[in-house]
Amino acid sequence: MFKPHLIKEDDLYGKSGYSLNHLTPNVYQFYTAGPGCHVYLIVGDELNVLIDTGIITKFNSFNYLLVTEIGLKLEEINLVINTHEHFDHISSNAYFHCITAAHRWAAVKIQYSDELITKGKKWGVDLTDLTVNIWFEDRNIIDLGNTILKVIETPGHTSGCICLYEPFKHYLFSGDTLFQGRITNIYESGSISEYINSLQILNTFKIDSVYPGHGNYIIGEELVKKEIESSITNAKMELETFISRIKTRPLEKVKIPPSLYDRKEEDL
Repeated sequence: MFKPHLIKEDDLYGKSGYSLNHLTPNVYQFYTAGPGCHVYLIVGDELNVLIDTGIITKFNSFNYLLVTEIGLKLEEINLVINTHEHFDHISSNAYFHCITAAHRWAAVKIQYSDELITKGKKWGVDLTDLTVNIWFEDRNIIDLGNTILKVIETPGHTSGCICLYEPFKHYLFSGDTLFQGRITNIYESGSISEYINSLQILNTFKIDSVYPGHGNYIIGEELVKKEIESSITNAKMELETFISRIKTRPLEKVKIPPSLYDRKEEDL
């Protein structure tokens, strides 16, 4: 039985680089403990697919490990899929000239350089002129020859979040929807109630392994189910706490939410 294992910690770029893990015979994880997200490579019979491209400051580390340890060139990646529209998942898109895909609600924000959502300039990253060629809908299928990926709409963290599910091998690329030991953050284009519903949808699938955008992967069907149910419980508690706090606040102290045109400078 194949077991996930470390191939190499990037000795060229050190702590500012990735560690390369081999998760399944044809799936690799470029793991980061610092800024950015994990990047996943699926080596398919028909297509080589990258799931998220990560933060642009770590691209050189990615390319170094791709070439020296996996033996692929950048030009041999045929498709980039972004799990959502945040800068730490999309900013290295600029280095790829292949087809790029994302959920339609993520795609429109990426193409319009919607800084309110993508947060690029806030972190010193230029996200202008990025293009999304394929706009996904729920349950779209991508056939890589030896791997099938099913798109699952999982709004919550943002409106454009997706997970990618392998229905025969039962693993899930969860982006920023499901983590080990914690729930996701909810940002301007997200919704905690949608997040709860997305987790409940994931709980209907048979999932043996979860490969998230941050943190440790989760191996084992029982452990995955436990993490999903724990996240649902914790998200409901967070929503109930917020609602309770709003209900008990005197009306005269309730602030009107700022409009798009009346935000504080630090929010931009």
